[in-house]
Amino acid sequence: MKNVEIYTLDYCPFCMRAKLFLENHKVDFKEIPCDDNEDEMREKLTKDYNLKSLATFPQIIIDGVNIGGYSDLVDKYNNNLISFD
Repeated sequence: MKNVEIYTLDYCPFCMRAKLFLENHKVDFKEIPCDDNEDEMREKLTKDYNLKSLATFPQIIIDGVNIGGYSDLVDKYNNNLISFD
């Protein structure tokens, strides 16, 4: 089973879509809400995962690897670059 974390904001429609996608694929995940410290978390995620630009939300981490946001999740899944087995 994969270790999946998703960093989210309450008001973010892409965060909601990513969570729904994971739920629909029966993936257990840990949600890390970032509403109380959004700016700090953007900087931390950018630094921790060596992102080329400031992190957006959601940020999805699978087994310690940042795969990006909602669009990245769907694209990588559809192209068999990630699986949840």
